[in-house]
Amino acid sequence: MGKAYKLDCDTCTYTENIFVGFGLAYMSLESVASFVEDAALKRCIEEFIGNPSTRYDAYDALYVCPDCQAIRNELFIEMKSDSSQYRISYTCPRCTSVMKQEHIENNVLHHLSCPACEKGKLKATFYMDWD
Repeated sequence: MGKAYKLDCDTCTYTENIFVGFGLAYMSLESVASFVEDAALKRCIEEFIGNPSTRYDAYDALYVCPDCQAIRNELFIEMKSDSSQYRISYTCPRCTSVMKQEHIENNVLHHLSCPACEKGKLKATFYMDWD
């Protein structure tokens, strides 16, 4: 089951809703492929679907740019088979740095700066479970 959080800056008016975790749509690679819009990723998933040794992990995740603090709420997917492996990565839409996955534990972000004002810190507030 996934969780939804509201991110708020303690200095400016920045706010963002994010969804993290595993939902029913992640129960099979076929299901994941059905909602993926990126054509290259869809082809990659379909190649792994055809391999009986494939193992995978997929869920919604929070990604943060280590340079400019931009935030993306995106699909995490990692697939492995006896002959191949794939792990998704994202680049920052602002500065093109490789983004890092950030985890929220007990409604706490680990000292994330606000992507809007860059001075404030973000607070995560849980507001619902989703599946």
